[in-house]
Amino acid sequence: MCDDLRVSDAAGTTTVEQEREYRLCRAALAQRHLAAAADTGSDPEEARRDAELTAQLLWKHDTLHGGHRGPLPASHPTWNVSNLDRYVRQEAEAAGLNPY
Repeated sequence: MCDDLRVSDAAGTTTVEQEREYRLCRAALAQRHLAAAADTGSDPEEARRDAELTAQLLWKHDTLHGGHRGPLPASHPTWNVSNLDRYVRQEAEAAGLNPY
């Protein structure tokens, strides 16, 4: 998916939807990695930072472009930097992904 997005960027054909799909998949994967970090021998602090960063990137993208599939849009006052894992979960579940 990342390679496809790079090719689209190079061709000037990347869409907002493609960018969102990538950010959503990346954020959901980071959440899964964080949940399994201790069991897999990964660095939990690194996994936490990655999960927070990818969640923020998705949230900012959705706020800017008005994208969301779940019941609460990114611009809803419920969401802030302390609970973006819940935003990722909402959006991943709405897209049929399993974030955990």
